[in-house]
Amino acid sequence: MASPNVEPRRELPKPLIYRERHLQAVTSLSRKAREDAMRAGTFPKPIPLGPKARGWLVSEIEDWVEQRKAARDAA
Repeated sequence: MASPNVEPRRELPKPLIYRERHLQAVTSLSRKAREDAMRAGTFPKPIPLGPKARGWLVSEIEDWVEQRKAARDAA
């Protein structure tokens, strides 16, 4: 039985930005494939985080995944 003075475990906040190293796992696309898709306008563009750092909004990547699922289901 849990002690009454122990706070329930809180979930970690969801990230707002994916960095380059996370996109491979999330999208299953190689860096080259993402770069090509960004040039074609079919993948979200990154936002600058610093002089050499960039990131992608999680919300935009989730929308992209949902669009891919909708396209699959419509076929």
